[in-house]
Order: sequence, then structure tokens, then C-alpha cells
Amino acid sequence: MPQREDNQAMPPISFETYRVLIPSIVGLALASTTINIVVQQAHRTTGAATFNGTSMVIAALMCGCLFLATLMVKRFTKRFVSVFVLASTHIAALCCLALALLSAQGTQIAFELSVILQTGVALGSTFLKFYWLRKLRGTSAQAAVIVVFCALALSEFITFVLSFSSEVVWYTAGMLLSYAQFTAVRASRVLGAAGDPFPAVSESYFGTNEDRFSNRSFLAVAALGIWCISIPMGMGLGFSAGDAIYMSTVPRFMVLLFVVGVSLQWIRFGLASRMRAITTSIWVVMQIFIALGAIFFAVWPKTVSVGAAFVMSSSLILNAFVWYLTIAFISFGWRDPFYYCSAAWIAKTILVIAGMRVDAVITRLIPDNTPVIISIMSLFVLIAAQVVFTRLLASPTERAERQQAAAPVTEEDIRRIPLMGVLAIAPQEQAPMVQQTPDVHIATSVMEMGQRFGLTGREVEVLTLYALGHTQARVSEELQLSPNTVHTHIKRIYDKTDLHSRQEILDYIAEYGSPKR
Repeated sequence: MPQREDNQAMPPISFETYRVLIPSIVGLALASTTINIVVQQAHRTTGAATFNGTSMVIAALMCGCLFLATLMVKRFTKRFVSVFVLASTHIAALCCLALALLSAQGTQIAFELSVILQTGVALGSTFLKFYWLRKLRGTSAQAAVIVVFCALALSEFITFVLSFSSEVVWYTAGMLLSYAQFTAVRASRVLGAAGDPFPAVSESYFGTNEDRFSNRSFLAVAALGIWCISIPMGMGLGFSAGDAIYMSTVPRFMVLLFVVGVSLQWIRFGLASRMRAITTSIWVVMQIFIALGAIFFAVWPKTVSVGAAFVMSSSLILNAFVWYLTIAFISFGWRDPFYYCSAAWIAKTILVIAGMRVDAVITRLIPDNTPVIISIMSLFVLIAAQVVFTRLLASPTERAERQQAAAPVTEEDIRRIPLMGVLAIAPQEQAPMVQQTPDVHIATSVMEMGQRFGLTGREVEVLTLYALGHTQARVSEELQLSPNTVHTHIKRIYDKTDLHSRQEILDYIAEYGSPKR
């Protein structure tokens, strides 16, 4: 049986255990496939979208409204999310239906109408992907890898098969796939949350604690890495004049082979819980594909579709990595999940299309531009590597992690904790009887427990609020942590103290805590 990196046994590999992940896999795959076949022409070309990316850019700008809403709303209600999914499904499906009917008539669809309908498909399907990523909040890194790469492989297989059909088939399939989301949603509600059998542990994502996911600079570094790698991808997809490259059967099959092969490898890693190497090596794989694409562009400039197959594979793998990154921030970040979903998708979409426009600008300035474009692509890949490997994926050593986990809470740690700082009481110092309220007594006793049992500063903070009678939901709200993170902290506290309920904690404090004066 595979082992977690924290030495906890992984769930047994069986259909019964992993079936809770199936709705999310299917939902993500259906939404991605709908965009692939309707908006991106079933990957017959490398274009980020039809009409030089116009519909995708408009969809990204409209998605910005959701992003702005997350700045004003702390958490969207379940009712809002339900209505959001219902509206998104109907928007995507009805726009596909309209395109199918217009295409079946054999008449040329007006440019403006086509852009509007394809924007609706892109926006509705993207919002559905956001919903499924939101459903994965609090899911372990292992399960997240399995979901995103299974969804990617399934989506690319369906897209490849449908790429040999006509536009009417694409649009009709898009409508059916969109309405199939209702079945996936119902199944997910019956099976429950994926985080229940696969609870998230922040260290398994990037070798860091959950506080870092609430750090704005860490979020900025993650976004910068995506930006820097998206631009050379766009330049490769539009090589060399900024126009979409036609993909014949062989390059399309190459893309399918590369994407499915990488996905199967990472699914195997997820099942084996080999998570520390995954985030680093997946970035290496994307850079290798871009580098191979650049080599083929330079050696065989007249058959750019082969080089484009490598770049396109890298772009599709980046989609899965962005999903994985989004799940990490959703699980441990302090904003609503739609904040992280929309920010990541907007950045990647616009900058990939911008990369294609860079090719067009260079072509106008330098007609023989192959060396220039390859050099600029290489520069951005180098910058992305430096950003990601030195900032985003730089994790502490195992020795440092063990020292941090074993280090008991100190007076300095306590003073850095907001609640403890307000109380400003060191464990060794007893407050006068007139000031020793029950709340202060509990807080002081918890600090002593922290030193006695080797609790971390965060665990002391969680335990203090929990012992004061707050529910886990209230602790989550007060400390701006996800409910799953609070649950994980409490479970670790129970393991360290060998206490198994709130009442046992209070009984311990009553018997062994600082005496009241």
C-alpha cells in the first residue's frame, strides 16, 4: 500500500474508494471538451480560439466581473453557486444549439453573431470548470493530481475523436456535453465531497504550510510563473506570423500521445503519493516540450505543425497544472474559490493570445523573424524557470520541516499570534486573581499545553478558540483558514495530546491547567 509523505496510509486503491473523484473528473473533462471542440475548432488548428482569440478575450473580460465580485464578497452562498451552475450550463448549451442550427442551414453565420455565441460557450463552460475546481476544495494533492490529469486525458481523447467530424457535429456534441453536466452534479452530491476520504495537507502541495497560501506575494509569484510560460506558448502556437497553425492528422495524434502519456505518468505518481517531485518535474516537462518545439521550428521551418504539436502539448499540460495550483489555493487561501479560479484562467488565456500577437508584431518589423521569435521564447522560458524554481517551488528541506514540526511553541511564537498577542500573557506568569477570567485561564493553560506537547503556534491558536467553545466553522472564520485546514489542525492536536474531544481538553485544563487565583 502506498504511503503518504506524512507516513499516514493512503486509502486502498479500489473503485469504491476513488469513485468520489469521478464526478469531478467527468465534469472538468466535459467543460474542457466543449471549449475545445466549439471554440477552439477541435484542435484542428493551434489557435487559442477562432477569430484570432476574440471570443476568448471577451470571455476573459467578462470573467473579470466575477473576479471583481470576489473582492467584495467574502464567500458566495451555496444558493448563489447552485444558480451559477444552472445558468452556466444553460448558457453554454443553448449557445451550442444556436450554432448547430445556424450551421445546419448551410448559411454563413455573421461574424458578430458567431463571436457572441462562441463567447457564451467559452464563458459558460469556463464557469463550469470553476465550479468543479471549487468542489475539490480541501482535497489532497494526490487526489487533485489524479482528477486534473484524468480530466485532461479524457478531454483530449474526446477532442481528438471529434476533430474528424464536421462543425455541426461539434456544436451538437457541445450542447449534449453541457447538459450532461447536470448528471455529474447530481452524482457529486450523492457521493459527497472528495476531501472527505482525501483530506488536504498543505505541505503535500508545495512543501509549505497553509499560511503561505494566504500570502499575497506567494500568489503573485504563482501568477508571474504562469504569465511567463504562457507568452512563449502563445508565440509557438502562432509561429511565425501570429496566425493559427493548421494541424493535420499526424500532429494532432502527436498531441494526443504526448498529453495522454504525461497524464498517465502523473496519475501513477498520484496513486503512489510521489508528490514532492511532481510540481517541479511537471514544470520541467512543459519547458522541454517548448524547447523541442523551438528546435523543430528552427530545423524544419516549413513544417511548423510538428513543432507546434510540442508547444500545444505543453499548453494543454499547463491547463492541468493551473487546475492543480488553483485547487491548492482554494483549499488553503483566504478568499472565495472563484477568486483564484478566475485570476488564473484570465491570466493564462489573455497572455497566450498576447503571445500570438507578439509574433504578428515581430513579423511586421522583421520579415525573416525565426531566430528572433525563438530567442524571445527562450528568454521567457528562462524567466519562468527562475521564478518558479527559486520562489514558487522552493520548499524547505525535510530536516527543516522536522525541526519546525517538533519545535514547541515559544513565548515569541505566542506573541506573534493575534489572539495571544491580545492577551499578552506568558505561560510562566500568572495573572492576578481579579484579572484571571475563565477565558484567560483557558488561554494560559492552552499555552502551557503547547509547550508540554510540542504544539506549533498555529495549533495553539486553533486549540485556544476551540477550547473557548467556538465551532470549527467559527474558528475557520476567525483565523481565515479553510474548514478542512481547521479540521486537520484539530486532528493533529488530538494525536499529539492523546485527547479525543473538546470535553477531554477542558477536563485536562481543569485538572492540569494553570490554577486560578
